[in-house]
Amino acid sequence: MKLRKTVSFIAVLTLTASIAFAASVQDLYTDFTSAVDGGDVAGAIEAYDRMQEALEDERSSIGKDISKAIDKNDRVLYRNAVSELRSLDAYTLTSADTDALLTAIVNSDSGDASQWAAWLYDNSRYYHPTLTLTTDVSGTGYRQSYRRSFSAQPGTEITLPSSMDVNPSAAGVLTGWGITPDEATYAPGETITMPYTDQTLFAIYSSQVVFTNDETGDNTVFTDVADGDVVEVPTPPDLEGAIFEGWYDRLSGQYIAPGETEYTVRGMGARFEALYVKLEASELECGHYDVNRIPTGVQLPLTFTLSNSGSEDLSGVSITVSSDSEYARLMNTEAYMRHMYAGQDYTLTGTRLVVSQDCPSGSQLPVTVTMTDSEGRSFTSTFTLTIK
Repeated sequence: MKLRKTVSFIAVLTLTASIAFAASVQDLYTDFTSAVDGGDVAGAIEAYDRMQEALEDERSSIGKDISKAIDKNDRVLYRNAVSELRSLDAYTLTSADTDALLTAIVNSDSGDASQWAAWLYDNSRYYHPTLTLTTDVSGTGYRQSYRRSFSAQPGTEITLPSSMDVNPSAAGVLTGWGITPDEATYAPGETITMPYTDQTLFAIYSSQVVFTNDETGDNTVFTDVADGDVVEVPTPPDLEGAIFEGWYDRLSGQYIAPGETEYTVRGMGARFEALYVKLEASELECGHYDVNRIPTGVQLPLTFTLSNSGSEDLSGVSITVSSDSEYARLMNTEAYMRHMYAGQDYTLTGTRLVVSQDCPSGSQLPVTVTMTDSEGRSFTSTFTLTIK
């Protein structure tokens, strides 16, 4: 008899605790909705986060009940537990809650507004602000349309395109991005923050001729040009290890050869890039050995990183490794590469170096890589090894 009373008492306590806990979740949900209705974003976030913690505990408890029901093959207990688990889905952010919170955020002067928007993005499936980039240009026999939309957390840094694949002779040169179609708000390539609400930016073009030299950092711009105007072509300075090959507008296909001093504008303009041929051996490794502590009397494997850091693809590149030091003995010094594409690195292995044992400690030993392409253009890079 006493045992039955004890069990019943425990059952009553368990039921009472469950009801109290459920009431706690409901109370937090009431606090949340009240804060939403009152435009109190900070209060709504605090109540919602606390409610999620309580819900997590409740789901854990129900999960244990489900496990017990499965172990005992108790279908009634199982159905009740699953039903209770599903009922917890009601305690979430609705579309109306999201709209109300966003309204309060965008109209708030609080310095926490960006953090609130980030929280809303992470917690509401109804909030995904979209930034759309669009361009629509047309000319005689030419039309180009572009539209790209993406969603990101508000406050995320977004880098706008610095150029578009639009023929500048037909449309002009991209000069910015605008929140209206007729005036630039942001510069090409500018970094902005993702806005709180959906926004569209329009590509803005103008009549220009631009000469861009990435090697020197120079940027020459002629504005308000018209078809038939003549502009002066910049003369790039000589650069060590690089050969200037002229100017090229990759979108219109126009080319200006080295030595030409004038360009006649076609259509709305052009965007020329300086072309360079440039090969270099950018790195040298000596297996496990430090290049500043090279031993003598040891066969050292040499590994070179070769870089086509110019703007043109090269073909038929012959490579020779050499040294003018009397103490250096090099083996496997010739190599050949059929193609070396612009902007890519290549690894050259196989060359081995032996330094004579009579080489004085502290000596500086040069190793030179010479690369010659099929047109006879030659480039050299020299590394200095220090003898231990």
